[in-house]
Amino acid sequence: MKMVALSLKICVRHCNVVKTMQFEPSTAVYDACRVIRERVPEAQTGQASDYGLFLSDEDPRKGIWLEAGRTLDYYMLRNGDILEYKKKQRPQKIRMLDGSVKTVMVDDSKTVGELLVTICSRIGITNYEEYSLIQET
Repeated sequence: MKMVALSLKICVRHCNVVKTMQFEPSTAVYDACRVIRERVPEAQTGQASDYGLFLSDEDPRKGIWLEAGRTLDYYMLRNGDILEYKKKQRPQKIRMLDGSVKTVMVDDSKTVGELLVTICSRIGITNYEEYSLIQET
């Protein structure tokens, strides 16, 4: 049985360029990112490792980052689905207990637990298990 190519819309987020591209469903996410960088000139900025594929949802809290080691078919993508090729790194302001604010670069593709380890190590807190993140309203 021949695998049918998967037709996906790739949105290069920082310049809002959308290209329709064909992928084998068995393509690893890492390789799909490499192909996007090769074929879409607008995607060739910055370090490749700083970028990833994001599957957004109508509910902005429910989108997911595709893991580099997984295949596209793992995510049950369908023809016409839109994936965003965008930067995973962004600055995050952190208000400390004393009221001071520190800005730390965080990787949006990580879990909150992983982010807490990163944030604490960057600002010199060794006992990260004793801390948590709270979103200010």
